[in-house]
Amino acid sequence: MKSIDVVAALIEREGKLLLARRDASSDQAGLWEFPGGKVEAGESQPAALARELHEEMGIAATVEDFLATSELQQSSRLIRLHGWRVSGFAGTITLQCHSEIRWVSPADVPSFDLAPADIPLIEAYLAKFVS
Repeated sequence: MKSIDVVAALIEREGKLLLARRDASSDQAGLWEFPGGKVEAGESQPAALARELHEEMGIAATVEDFLATSELQQSSRLIRLHGWRVSGFAGTITLQCHSEIRWVSPADVPSFDLAPADIPLIEAYLAKFVS
């Protein structure tokens, strides 16, 4: 079975987290997620996340703490989603593969229609950073 490593950013700003809605052309269209993308061969997870955030949103991110990994079985592949805390970024967010974004209180994130692999990431974030 093929496995794919993907990274996701839990981007913080003023006590809120950034959620992005997958556009109509995406797999899992319409679901909310933490932005990110695939890790390329020979690339570290933080480097992949910084690259993906630059490509997808036009920002230069400060990748900080590893949070958690979730696994999702999809037909003939296993997706391993690695969540990272991003404490800040430079630039203005421009959407390339998302239809909208929202800044959300961490406690409210589970009320959104999240992509399944993102649910364990918000659970880990809440357990570690929200008391």
